[in-house]
Amino acid sequence: MDFSQNYIFLGVGVAISVLGFFLKKEARKTQQMDEKLQELGLKIEKNDVRDSERWRNANKLLEDRREDVKALFSKLEEKKRR
Repeated sequence: MDFSQNYIFLGVGVAISVLGFFLKKEARKTQQMDEKLQELGLKIEKNDVRDSERWRNANKLLEDRREDVKALFSKLEEKKRR
């Protein structure tokens, strides 16, 4: 009985050690994935900021061109009236 009880404790100890090893390995993988997700989130935010800035600039340029076209047409209308 004494030896079998020692073997049972030894087996339980080994099982816990193996389980702990794999849990630690999975925790490391999870942490690496979290870090990658944070990096990707930051890249997405940076791209969103860049895109919104580009759209703002494009809209400003389009509005400027629209005003230029309005001015040209008003000048043409003045010349037609003369």
